[in-house]
Amino acid sequence: MSFPVVATSFGVSQSGSQAGEKKGGYVHYEVEPGFTIRMRHDIDPTTDPKKLKRIISNRVAAQKSRWKKVQYLDALVKRSMELQRHVSMLRSQLAIASEQKRYLENEQRQLKEYISARLQRCIDNDGVITEGKAEIETLKKNLQATLSNLA
Repeated sequence: MSFPVVATSFGVSQSGSQAGEKKGGYVHYEVEPGFTIRMRHDIDPTTDPKKLKRIISNRVAAQKSRWKKVQYLDALVKRSMELQRHVSMLRSQLAIASEQKRYLENEQRQLKEYISARLQRCIDNDGVITEGKAEIETLKKNLQATLSNLA
């Protein structure tokens, strides 16, 4: 929403006539179409036009400031809601990632146990092979000794 442009010359005549309607002790001045300010009803209409222009200018500046503050707060609320949605999304992603981590850690543990068992089997097989080789050597020596005794 764009901020309304305020005219540099204000529609207040030097005679003190007011182009606005009176409500509850205030006079509403229309600075430009769709942009009004309110002033106390008890302002002396014979007030110096420069002073009146300065008063109106200050009112316009205050109104702009309040409007900008409302816009800023609206933007903060919108940003806060966006961040809350983002946090919610990240929390769900974190839960999924944590579950995947637990699954992968379990799978890693199982694979380590499998590798350890296979390694132990290989070590056991190496022992059997070593024993078999030692027995073959013993049998070869016995065979040679028997053949030497026969000859």
